[in-house]
Amino acid sequence: MTFAADRRILKPMASLPSAQDPSVEEALGVAEVARILGVHPRTIERRRGTRKAPRPLEMQREEKLRRIWLELMDLLSTDNSICWLTHPVPALEDRRPVDLMAEDGGLDRVLETIGRMSWGIPA
Repeated sequence: MTFAADRRILKPMASLPSAQDPSVEEALGVAEVARILGVHPRTIERRRGTRKAPRPLEMQREEKLRRIWLELMDLLSTDNSICWLTHPVPALEDRRPVDLMAEDGGLDRVLETIGRMSWGIPA
């Protein structure tokens, strides 16, 4: 068998951001994002319609979650990003990132793991 016969067209894992990239709420769902942020899903829905600012701690957690999503989207495709967040990750002791992010310090730990991935540092 020659190498030429086994050539396949591979899609890149990551792509340039486009206007069609979903937000973290669209990708994970409002209920999952609310659980991660520690708020009721209706709170997130209300914030979409108004310009009421969240409390400082909620704002900090929301900014970290958005940063996690953007950094993942820089590394992986949308589908792979969702899969990474919703399945056990060995670098996180075989825990799902979405579950870990709902705990105290979990957002920081997931963000650190993504940073290590972006630099190619093994866990």
